[in-house]
Amino acid sequence: MSGTITVDEVYEAQADTVGLEWVAAREAGAYPIQSEMVQKPSLALMGQLDFVYPNRLQVFGRAEIAFLAQMAPEERRNALEGLFAKGLSALVVSDRDRLELPGELTDVAEAHNTPLLRSSLSSPQLVHHLHHYLSRVLAERTTVHGVFLDVMGLGVLLTGPSGVGKSEVALELVNRGHHLIADDAPELAEEVPGMLVGRSPEMLKDHLEVRGLGILNIRQLFGPASVVASKRLRLIIHLKRVAGDDLSQIDRLQQEQDTQSVLDVPMPRVTLPVTPGRNLAVMVEVAVQRHFQKTQGVDPEQDFRERLRKQLLEDDRGGEWN
Repeated sequence: MSGTITVDEVYEAQADTVGLEWVAAREAGAYPIQSEMVQKPSLALMGQLDFVYPNRLQVFGRAEIAFLAQMAPEERRNALEGLFAKGLSALVVSDRDRLELPGELTDVAEAHNTPLLRSSLSSPQLVHHLHHYLSRVLAERTTVHGVFLDVMGLGVLLTGPSGVGKSEVALELVNRGHHLIADDAPELAEEVPGMLVGRSPEMLKDHLEVRGLGILNIRQLFGPASVVASKRLRLIIHLKRVAGDDLSQIDRLQQEQDTQSVLDVPMPRVTLPVTPGRNLAVMVEVAVQRHFQKTQGVDPEQDFRERLRKQLLEDDRGGEWN
């Protein structure tokens, strides 16, 4: 994970989703959050502070509030002082049961200038929502050049030099029932280790630039079902312009494939030669289908080579017997 986000930004983005309301230290909304991890610091209330990390969101649920209520006022204040001294980004209290908060909680939050909020969700729901949101917004990300599509349910990134025809292929694929995610500058983020999720920058969302046609709004032309917001990247298809003579040198029995590293995550890549007259949209569809086959352990090239080997063995045996 990389980057930061402020408590204010989380509040603005998630207030409606998780029913947030501010309780104390409203002026501390610029406090940064640097981790996607959301903690429930139950043991910290008993003095076990080693696993409470700074710059993280903390969540109190019904159990933590009930535990505080059983403490004597001085003991409760000391426990909260120890917790807030760890440099929390903010503390969010799960308030689905409309709990009465101890007065010391608000006082200590104000004294340490640490945001204190309440949520209408239960604590498991609250932790899940906040962790999912922070995982996405704090994920390490990069912008790549290409067109990102959903082809047969698979996140496919079309790459290649400018003018090779990526947008034209994408337009044909959308016309054939597939879905546009992002044109020109897809944003890829490692939201889960080893998994890249691609989205469109807000400015370019739903749009595709095609030479000779200009900038097209795919949603308006083909309907809402023609675009999707995000998809996991599973395959890169690189379009490579070749001359007619060069095409004859390509191995017809072997697909050109390798891997390409994106954010240090290796992704399978297939290279498709581009020459006049080739139906690249169909070739992309078939490349995706072949990728599906290989993930299921089916390798047509290996099957063909094995059949050829067996045929040659049979021919050799027949020659010896004659």
